[in-house]
Amino acid sequence: MDLTQRAYCDRILRVNLSTGSIETTPLPANVMPLILGGKGLGAWLLCTEQPAGVDPLSAENRMIFHNGPLTGTTAPTAGRFGVTTKSPATGTYFDGYCGGYWGNMLKYAGYDALVLTGAAQNPVMLVIDGDWVEIRPAENLWGKTISTATKQIKDELGHDWQSLVIGPPGEAQRNLAGIFNESRALARGGVGAVMGSKNLKAIAVRGKGGVRVHDKRQYERALQLSFRAVRMSGPISMLRKEGTANILEVVNAMGALPTRNFQQGQFEKSDEISGTAFRQHNWEKDYACFGCPIGCSKWTTPLEDGKVIEGPEYESIYALGSNCAIGSRETIIRLNWLCDEYGLDTISVGGVIGFVMEMFERGIVGADTLDGISPSWGNAEAAIALVEKMARGEGCGEWLAQGVASIAKRYPAAKAFAMHVKGLEMPAYHPNAAKGTALAYAISERGACHLRGAPLGELFSGAADPLVIEGKPQLFRDHQADKAVWDSACLCAFPGYGMTLKELWQLVKAATGFDYPKVADLERIGERISTLARLFNVREGFSRAADTLPARNLIQPMTVGSAGGQVVDLEPMLDEYYRIMGWDANGVPTPERLKELGILDTPGAFKNGE
Repeated sequence: MDLTQRAYCDRILRVNLSTGSIETTPLPANVMPLILGGKGLGAWLLCTEQPAGVDPLSAENRMIFHNGPLTGTTAPTAGRFGVTTKSPATGTYFDGYCGGYWGNMLKYAGYDALVLTGAAQNPVMLVIDGDWVEIRPAENLWGKTISTATKQIKDELGHDWQSLVIGPPGEAQRNLAGIFNESRALARGGVGAVMGSKNLKAIAVRGKGGVRVHDKRQYERALQLSFRAVRMSGPISMLRKEGTANILEVVNAMGALPTRNFQQGQFEKSDEISGTAFRQHNWEKDYACFGCPIGCSKWTTPLEDGKVIEGPEYESIYALGSNCAIGSRETIIRLNWLCDEYGLDTISVGGVIGFVMEMFERGIVGADTLDGISPSWGNAEAAIALVEKMARGEGCGEWLAQGVASIAKRYPAAKAFAMHVKGLEMPAYHPNAAKGTALAYAISERGACHLRGAPLGELFSGAADPLVIEGKPQLFRDHQADKAVWDSACLCAFPGYGMTLKELWQLVKAATGFDYPKVADLERIGERISTLARLFNVREGFSRAADTLPARNLIQPMTVGSAGGQVVDLEPMLDEYYRIMGWDANGVPTPERLKELGILDTPGAFKNGE
């Protein structure tokens, strides 16, 4: 099978940072129709190539950067790429995705994936210019912030290059560290720490190639239908106007906006930090990633000292705002700037600050423990001081930057309100107010996540009552399978507010030429990929016991709003979801189900595949 005629480069770039070896290998041709690319390719490579029990911060842990068959094409939002690895924050399978321009540049350089192994003895930068690949010393970049290192790379190599960079927290291997492509981030799960453990400061890439789809005429027709669906979408028009923050007031009205470390679901200052307020007072211009017809990102006007950010996004506003009882837009912008400048995940940083604020209010920690800082609810100066500590690795910042789960081990009295799943801090939807989303948080292979199939429509579309558990396992399963396909094709989730899986199916068929007679064939690919990720976690020791939520969600009723009195009755939903997926009562995929999906006993191996 000639994959270069099917929207693929048919090349995996493999770099061993310990030995300095650089080689390319072909894609597994017989396997690609079963996994598509992107998330599927990352899951397959991690499952088949990485031994069980590898320490996430060891040289043996793989970092797999991957794009999909639609990356670099003219499809809507075709600049996406991802990374798959084992997370130091959770110990689980982990994949994250990013917009910007790095992903299409890797594709134009001629690679479907970059697999990194080993660890350099000294700081290095990987430089990829088509067929020319070099591991270059980078002591001059070590210790630099994201913007400084990015500028230095562009000054050295040229402005037609794209780079991925970690900041000082990544170098120090902190769990809250992310990887940044200029203003865009692969931020969650400590992926920046994995990169830092390899002494890899940056990956710079330039590509001058292109992408050839399999059937150009069919593809152009599918493209027209896809863009029409995007243009006609009401939710997408709101994304253009107010970015992801357009939903904040709705989520607050539904009682699902996490406030004061998830003690409440409504914030009394929500109107001051809404998308409408940011549009009126703080946003200066719009920004779009490669191939994006939406432009959901916004650049702020400068603060008094000139600080500017792209954003803040809804998740950052919740995490650094309502979750900490902070109603100042300027404070949220400054906190967001610190995270972006030093390379930290805003969601997890906000989760830590809210957690520490509640610990302080309850007397579990004091100012003497926090380098003289007194983080009471809504204390903007204290929040900024704590984030500065985490960013620079000073004093209490060293252990705060390891995340909520690590802090809870240090202070067991706070475990009941440590808001994380599997070690990953929780996103911006209160589980007690949205039961399908609660199940998604508990099940997601990477820990608490709203991007692995959470049926957020239960909050926005009225298609399902968010406060009931009936039907939510099937709803989540459907969304999970669909999202795995989107991430394998490597398109942003936002066109999905207009496009359906049918439009994506038409694009994928035309681009790849693979024999997918029905839309359901893509759903089966999504189930297969989700099962691969589950098998990896099972192999690493995770099972039903890890598919849970914090005590605050399971036994502490909400006190205000439309979700007042609600807790999450999780166990019946787990039972039903496992049944639908063909897993046993402990959450392990059964041999019969693996056979149906064409997966052999060895995770990642397929019948009739390689």
